[in-house]
Amino acid sequence: MADTLYVKYRTSDTGARPIPAGEVFWTSPSIFLTDDDGKSLPEAQLGKTNWIHVQVDSMSPGPRSGVRVQVWVCDYTGGYIGPDAARESSGGRRGRRGAVATPITSKDPGVAKVPWIPTEKDLINSPDPTKGHLCVGANVVVEMPPPPEGKYLSGSTTGMGGDGGRLDVVGDRHHGWANIIVVKPAPGIRADVPFRVMNPGPEVAEFTLAAIEREGDEAMGPLAQEHLLMDRCVDLEGGGPPPELIPAACLTEPWERRWLAQGGQLVLRGFPDPVPLRPATNRARFQIVTEESAGEEVRIRIRPGEEVPVVLTIDGTGEVGAVHAIDVMQIDPGGLVLGGGRIIVLQVPEWFC
Repeated sequence: MADTLYVKYRTSDTGARPIPAGEVFWTSPSIFLTDDDGKSLPEAQLGKTNWIHVQVDSMSPGPRSGVRVQVWVCDYTGGYIGPDAARESSGGRRGRRGAVATPITSKDPGVAKVPWIPTEKDLINSPDPTKGHLCVGANVVVEMPPPPEGKYLSGSTTGMGGDGGRLDVVGDRHHGWANIIVVKPAPGIRADVPFRVMNPGPEVAEFTLAAIEREGDEAMGPLAQEHLLMDRCVDLEGGGPPPELIPAACLTEPWERRWLAQGGQLVLRGFPDPVPLRPATNRARFQIVTEESAGEEVRIRIRPGEEVPVVLTIDGTGEVGAVHAIDVMQIDPGGLVLGGGRIIVLQVPEWFC
């Protein structure tokens, strides 16, 4: 059976793998989170049903049925995702599962929906005990019959019920990773983004953590605009009216994606005159902070299986409405990028905080 199904790592993804070196592969537009009513959730909500949606695309015009996904919710991490890093509430190493109800073709992708209720233990990386920043990994499989398509997981022994391993997003088109948040620093006020780094190898190793600001319009691309519009401080002006919410059970794309498709300009709420959001002209001020060092690039020794807390600090500026995009990456001793997280930084006035 030809290998045709895939999870997009970027909007223009057509399924070719491996992903070229240097490409960001942790901001999939095909993985998104909503509540029961279909309202997008920028952060996981404690004790409530959070719906994880995974869009599955195909390179073939022929219909594929029996498509299912596994998802794993992991701490906000730069290292790796999958069974070995999963939170217990998301099914632990076995993950949680959902089915695509419709046949999938190259013209008609399908969406699987997986319910998940976070616990307080899951959200230990957030200063607010009711919500937190996490990342989601997804794996696409086809049930018997037909026979399973593609490889499942590194280290998996039972396919759909795999009880170990890590996702290979770069090399396996069936795997996807979504790790993106929005923070809003104000002048003189620092925003902190806590996360964890782990060692996927069998021996102690020294890793490089690097924070890189992306230049130009990447800070305000389609996916960034969707996440900005999820924030209660952001509105859309000059386009069509807000579309009606579609319940999670029937949803095929984020509500913000449908609204943005009608045109318009993202603006900050609460001003007498609209303040448009735009790519920043000045460089952001940020650094990675560990117990031993701080900087835009640091080195850290990690034991196998250890989870090391790290913080990215971002200082607010006076450029209200400016948007930055910062990627935090973990790089192994051989120079391989293991993974990362995207932080969208929206500069706001002091009275917003």
